[in-house]
Amino acid sequence: MTDERTVLIAMDGSEHADCAFTYYKDNLYKEHDQLVIVYCAEYKSLNNQQSLTMMSIDPALVTNLIMEEEKEMNKIAEKFEALVKDHKMKGKLIRVGGEPGPGICKVAQEQNADFIITGSRGLGTVRRTFLGSVSDYIVHHSHVPVLVCRQKT
Repeated sequence: MTDERTVLIAMDGSEHADCAFTYYKDNLYKEHDQLVIVYCAEYKSLNNQQSLTMMSIDPALVTNLIMEEEKEMNKIAEKFEALVKDHKMKGKLIRVGGEPGPGICKVAQEQNADFIITGSRGLGTVRRTFLGSVSDYIVHHSHVPVLVCRQKT
């Protein structure tokens, strides 16, 4: 029997995701772990209603918005890759598009993850009901155990 585990960490570039990585590093990391960091590209500026209105007027705006989002995603990806390298961990980064919850669960299944670690923004019950929560989605739809890390206040 091997000690190797596949650990998936959901990352979005937020302090909450950093907290999840730090918790894993400080409390759960084992030498033979295979780390899979999943970064979901949401194209936040394209989800803005004003942006959608402007797109119908200026098609070049779409290209510029996408390029800016890609730059930001690349910065976040570099940050995660540096974290893995700096801590001498074995791992890879997988970028997925679309809704983060389903994307993370799908990658966990494809990579045969043993468990998932995610951060939590700590939305209140009302906001979580209306806006949804990535961590709630993962907890309810994952086929493996999920650890939700709350940021210390």
